[in-house]
Amino acid sequence: MKQLLRSLILSASVLTSTAIAAPFTIEIVADNDFAVFTGTDSNIHHLLYQNDVTWTEQIDELSSLSFNVATGDNKFYILAMGGGTDAENISGLINGVNMTDPSVSVRMSSNIASFLTGYTDTAYLSNGSTVYADVEDGTYDALLTDVQSAFSSPGFAWTSPTLNTSQGVIQASGFGAGYSFGSLEARLFEFDIADVNVEVPEPPLMAVFAVMSFALIRRFRCKKS
Repeated sequence: MKQLLRSLILSASVLTSTAIAAPFTIEIVADNDFAVFTGTDSNIHHLLYQNDVTWTEQIDELSSLSFNVATGDNKFYILAMGGGTDAENISGLINGVNMTDPSVSVRMSSNIASFLTGYTDTAYLSNGSTVYADVEDGTYDALLTDVQSAFSSPGFAWTSPTLNTSQGVIQASGFGAGYSFGSLEARLFEFDIADVNVEVPEPPLMAVFAVMSFALIRRFRCKKS
């Protein structure tokens, strides 16, 4: 029996350490800044990418960025951040699928700018309008803990996103359509991983159960013989 338990523990350890994450790609342009996260319905777990260039450079350098979805995660979260213009928006492809495609389930969060540390620190007036310099330049870095705090706050809510095909950055990006939001706001956009042809990576627990069942059946058969 001790040998059986050792084998089961070893098998569980190996399966847990070798759990395979699911790969995916993104091509995104934001006016002005963005970051990419993954998680579940109930929480955001990982910060995968932090944009650090202006929207014009995002277009000039546009290419597919490759990432992995951690085991257990089933949602993409894109934090779109506006630096202070009449047109704030985000557009792009997730794993080759346009984020505005009818097949993609998407929700937009309430404004979470107030939760983001330093979001307003570089504010200045331009022609009578407020601009957040770091966000406008695409160099603001969102903290995972801030986004998690916003996600779990009492006032956090989801709504349907606003489709837009006419704003200049959306047209310049070449994606044809995107989602717009209010000036100086920071909005999370939630996407189901399954909608963009990414397999949800399953925890290794079922595999552990399979190993245990196999071992117990084998031991039972040995006893009978």
